[in-house]
Amino acid sequence: MAAAQGKSAGAPGAWSTFVRLLGYARPYWLTGALATLAAAAASVFVLARPWLIKLLVDDVFGQANEALLAPVLVAMFALEVVLVGLGYAAEYGYARVGERAMNLLRTDILHHAHRLPLISLRRHRTGEVVAHFTSDATAIGGVYQRVFSEVAISSLRVLAVVAIIFAVDWRFGLLATALIPFYAFLPVLMQGRVQGASQRVQDAMADLSALLTEFVGGARDLKAFNREDWAGRRLRVAARRLWRGRLRLVVVQGIALVQTVVYWGSFAAIWVVLARPAVEGQITLGLVLALSFYFLMLETPSRLIVSAYVEIQTALGAARRVFAFLDTPVEPSGAAVTAPPIRDGEVRFERVAFSYDDAQPVLREVSFRTAPGTTLAVVGPSGAGKTTLINLLLRFVDPASGRITVDGHDTGALDPASLRVSFGVVFQDPMLFEGAIRENIRFGREELTDVQVERAATIANAHDFITATEHGYATRIGERGLRLSGGQAQRVAIARAVAADPRILVLDEATSALDAESERLAQEALARASHGRTTIVIAHRLATVRRADSIVVLDDGRVLDSGRHEELYDRCDLYRRLCDLQFLQPDPATA
Repeated sequence: MAAAQGKSAGAPGAWSTFVRLLGYARPYWLTGALATLAAAAASVFVLARPWLIKLLVDDVFGQANEALLAPVLVAMFALEVVLVGLGYAAEYGYARVGERAMNLLRTDILHHAHRLPLISLRRHRTGEVVAHFTSDATAIGGVYQRVFSEVAISSLRVLAVVAIIFAVDWRFGLLATALIPFYAFLPVLMQGRVQGASQRVQDAMADLSALLTEFVGGARDLKAFNREDWAGRRLRVAARRLWRGRLRLVVVQGIALVQTVVYWGSFAAIWVVLARPAVEGQITLGLVLALSFYFLMLETPSRLIVSAYVEIQTALGAARRVFAFLDTPVEPSGAAVTAPPIRDGEVRFERVAFSYDDAQPVLREVSFRTAPGTTLAVVGPSGAGKTTLINLLLRFVDPASGRITVDGHDTGALDPASLRVSFGVVFQDPMLFEGAIRENIRFGREELTDVQVERAATIANAHDFITATEHGYATRIGERGLRLSGGQAQRVAIARAVAADPRILVLDEATSALDAESERLAQEALARASHGRTTIVIAHRLATVRRADSIVVLDDGRVLDSGRHEELYDRCDLYRRLCDLQFLQPDPATA
């Protein structure tokens, strides 16, 4: 992708950022070149306007040449038709390049977000990522049109007008040239303030987007705790910061009005200079009007250059934010070797240690093994490191030391995506996506037939409730599966994991949030889903793991003990205490 071009250490400079932005437009250079050609042609043809006015005044009206009136008027009309056509072609071409370039950038943002390690992704609030995709990308989108049509072409137009004025009279040319330094150097003086102001606006927009995303997603909790007013106050503070930042940016942009004052002051001086030769008959009235229009033609492109510069600075500020996100290291891929098919499903942790951000170790010298086709349960108090084991196994993160193997293959040397194909995962709070139930079950394998989908749903104890709905498997479940109960959503998630036909099934607190009846149905589903597969279970409810083939007890990041339920209850104080706290006594049949 284009985002791979040129990583810069630290904060990138404006030029390197600009070049990197242009890289997204490179695939569409031909369209951009044709649009530039159309804009350049329009800039040339528009220079004929004042001269046609001169002909009209001097040769038609001044000399009472009625025969010349029709050709001049036809030429003026034809000129406007040509200018409209060229202008439309240029605008359409630049818009096409800009939109396609933004599609590439947005694709890179989304692709990169999916490749980030979970730790890195969690450092970026959801609203910030959304802001990169929306407001930042929109701000960047104007660069392509602004750079070519309003900077490059406007600059050419200014130079062409000045050249024509010089050709008429060098004194008028000097006056026109005197304007150029004001328009050229004022943006440079504004650069620091514009960049700072635009960066604050983008930061404020990202904060507001993050808060909105958080509060909309947490609407239930806000209502439950009567915290709507608190959320409203925070939103008002963020919104106030945004509009103050926008006002500051407007003030900075207002400095460009100085150019208008400079221009009209210079224009008055030009009339003073033109007055004497016109009165003395040295130049015609038509030429006076033509020169006046040429000077007027300097104002718009010069102003556009400045306003475009301001917008480009805003876009560069947004681009720095986006590129900083895109330059965040993606999840480790080791040697990026494609994982071989997992046949046995043997998992080994060998002296694995891990910590987040080099802080307090989360895991310390953890070692255990799951035999192929068996169920391993991992238990322990909160914060013991249970979920971190899953993150390591799925290569969301990599161990600081030690190694993890699957069927003897070191996972650190395997491509994460190809490794995860062999895993089916059911989380405590499964993420279901808006769409039909069938689509969610097919989530891991889109090629599954309807028969295979229904078979997976049957294994997951979901077929009966699905067929009882009005539209069956075509029933749409709403955002995050909100139209399903917790137990139904969990069984759909189990069906999704089963449908992928994984060799290793990972259950991370898969039933801890369910009521007794829903848990019973889910447990039956999980028992069927686990048959013939290696299964790793993370659970707080020890009733869900007492039948496991082996149990690993974690405490403070270390393996405290391992064995079967009845063995651990007899010899491991922590395990016994966890069992007793849940009123779980050893099964008399096995004690």
